[in-house]
Amino acid sequence: MTQTKPVLIVGAGPTGLTLACDLLRRGISFRIIDQSQSATTVSKAIVIHARTLELLENMGIVEPFLENGLPVRGTNFYAGGKRIVHLNMDEIESHYKYALAIPQSKTEELLTNVLSASGVKVDRNFELLDFSQTADSVLATIKNLETGAEEKLEYSYLAGCDGAHSRTRKTLGFSFEGAEYEELFGAADVACDIQGDEMSGYLSEHGNVIFFPFGDGRFRIIFELPHDNPQINGRPVDENEPITLALVEEVVKERVGRAIKIEDPHWLSWFKVHRRFADGYRKGRVFILGDAAHIHSPVGGVGMNTGMQDSINLGWKLALCLKGLSDDSLLDTYEEERKKVGQSVLKGTHMATKFVTFRHPVAVNLRNSLMHILASQELVQQRILRSGSLTGVSYRSSSLSWECHPPIDDSLGRTLRLSDDDGEEKPGLGAWIEFARAPVAGDRALDGDCRNERGDERRLCQYLSSERFQLLLFDGFVASPDGYQGFKRIEEHVNKYFKNLIDVHVIVPEANGVLDLPNYNSVIYDFDRILHKTYGASSECLYLIRPDGYIGFRSQPASLDDLVKYLSGVFVLSAVGS
Repeated sequence: MTQTKPVLIVGAGPTGLTLACDLLRRGISFRIIDQSQSATTVSKAIVIHARTLELLENMGIVEPFLENGLPVRGTNFYAGGKRIVHLNMDEIESHYKYALAIPQSKTEELLTNVLSASGVKVDRNFELLDFSQTADSVLATIKNLETGAEEKLEYSYLAGCDGAHSRTRKTLGFSFEGAEYEELFGAADVACDIQGDEMSGYLSEHGNVIFFPFGDGRFRIIFELPHDNPQINGRPVDENEPITLALVEEVVKERVGRAIKIEDPHWLSWFKVHRRFADGYRKGRVFILGDAAHIHSPVGGVGMNTGMQDSINLGWKLALCLKGLSDDSLLDTYEEERKKVGQSVLKGTHMATKFVTFRHPVAVNLRNSLMHILASQELVQQRILRSGSLTGVSYRSSSLSWECHPPIDDSLGRTLRLSDDDGEEKPGLGAWIEFARAPVAGDRALDGDCRNERGDERRLCQYLSSERFQLLLFDGFVASPDGYQGFKRIEEHVNKYFKNLIDVHVIVPEANGVLDLPNYNSVIYDFDRILHKTYGASSECLYLIRPDGYIGFRSQPASLDDLVKYLSGVFVLSAVGS
């Protein structure tokens, strides 16, 4: 079975455009509509985090973002004229050891360029009015806002990326429970007479002000005012009056403690912040993503990133189902996985927002002291960086995350490597522990330096940058001809029954490269055993990486039977050839 009707994507913000780009590279036909006449011209969301950059690299489209953005390599908080927090983003466990400052308008432009290069355009001035669905299609009523004409067309699936006021969500009947924060927030995109490529926040008894750099001397300034008595320097502030440059200068002087030259405003706005969450992400053939499913405080700047990652989670699953290679039940894992992530983000941003908007002097002093003490602890810094960069997102509890790891008592008393009577390798205690401490099923696949068969330096992620699954076969630190022959049998089986769905890579320590290896399709040489150490692979094991860069299955030792059992839950085996 192959796709007969396109997917309808409603909304051409970063979430909808990311889904469109992902479906495009997977050969899935779609239509993307948006009710606005043109793309946004204001900055709105201003940061792409490390995990999203990794996923854009996986899609092969990260370079234009890097060329147009500014790496922000640190975060500072000041109180009482002293720096109380410094986070060095060089500690992020990623190739991208920074947050990329880039206006949402540019993000949308770059994603649109990807579509345009393949002849795909966004249908603007089109509004989704209503839809109904059957077992095999969605009938959508769409209005051309320019002509007033309405059309009813069938689509295979509908993806609602239509924002906080989502027509898709409302039509599905999902609730959107939550609340509005009491504080009034102000934002200004301006030029400032300050230097640096780090974010700076100033915490004072009058409130807080954040400076986020854009590059070329431009910054996003964000500040909040108390709901009960909004004032600056004792002067009442009316949220119905527009923000002025003079007002922003007053806020900065009051809260930073000194005057800073501010000029050339591109955007000045008051805004209110909500935290809301949909009670469902999927109903039948219709999904909601991004702000249609979750909205939260801008603290941390993870909202747009979370929506883009919703799209990347859904894209490969839709593609497999539309190609008839997977059962419709695979799509249930979109809600299973991303709903938990959305809830976690909502909880984290809510706690952070309440923490930084304390008003009582005692609470403020206690907060500042705690921030200074906790942020100096390495474990706390790592947790903050994993959360903020979204590299800590995991699907460990997902039904798509499987492991085959024998009980520890099977390894007690063994040396590092030992084969039983039927030739199966079993790990010793040390190897068992190393594997247990490595990334588990559901975690993101970690990057690392390596070499190809010509000796060229590469990174593992360059092998993972594909729309297919990636199977990594590690034979461990000790050369094992029998193990390499076993890997050849695994490769042959995968190539026979899962051709064009799974790429197989055999990873060997570079010192073992002198061995007469079987003629594998792909050999990765692991100098300094970086990848073996990262993946706890001192003895034989395998990792299956999903198309979105997360570990779906792993086993120690490498088990073809268990791998096939896992794949039978992902693919319709009769459709892929077995």
